[in-house]
Amino acid sequence: MSTYIFWFPVALYLAGWLGEFLSYASQSGDRFRWTRGLLGVAWGAHALLLISLAIQEGVSLSVLLIAVAWLTILIYYAMMRRVGSQVFPFIFPPFSIALLITAFFGSEQALIGGGGFGLKLTTTRNILTAHIITVLAGILLFGLACLTSIVYLYQEHQIKAKLSGLAASRLPALGTLENYNHKAIILGFFFLSVGLLLGLVVAGVNTLPHRLFSLRQVIPTINWLVYAIFLVSYDLQGRRGRFGAFWSIVGFAVVVVSLVFEILFLTARA
Repeated sequence: MSTYIFWFPVALYLAGWLGEFLSYASQSGDRFRWTRGLLGVAWGAHALLLISLAIQEGVSLSVLLIAVAWLTILIYYAMMRRVGSQVFPFIFPPFSIALLITAFFGSEQALIGGGGFGLKLTTTRNILTAHIITVLAGILLFGLACLTSIVYLYQEHQIKAKLSGLAASRLPALGTLENYNHKAIILGFFFLSVGLLLGLVVAGVNTLPHRLFSLRQVIPTINWLVYAIFLVSYDLQGRRGRFGAFWSIVGFAVVVVSLVFEILFLTARA
């Protein structure tokens, strides 16, 4: 497996995904045209990679993962054409990238032949540091969203009970709190996605292929899926207000459980 050929579509996917996030975060909210072009070129290069590997290696776990990653982007295009949700660009490309990274490090041929994937110790440490920082940034933003949701529910209770007070009068309006909650989750989801991808790279470099699917990777992935479901429901079904507030609190509870597990794992190894 050629290292450069393999990582070319991954790099394009990353650039297109970052462009989609920046376009969403911009004041206009319009999608950048160049992001569509990058994702399209990446998908074409991805297809060529899949065909060449299928011819060289036949049916293998890595080839199957690469095929699923390719189908993920195909589904993304189909759903964008049918529904056009603004959150789909946040979810499908990173999921496909994660599958590609797992396929690369899950292939012993990629680690032994085809140029390999050698990283210096300092580079690996830098990637690990970036992984920790981005994951913690995501957790802090999810915590901020949870706090905002608690204030939202309190403010809503005050309004429904027709209560008034100095504390309640100083709180932001419900619409403002909901907007803060959504923005914090969007930004936290982006940082968590980056952290998970960096974590896969570190795990692939430092562990055996069959350990890529350890519990340490599964639990953060569950966190990612919880917030992905929230974003899709928020955007497509308009489930906002109390739904968004409760989901944000439950999502942060799942994140806390994941963080406790990670601390216990590191403590046991120390």
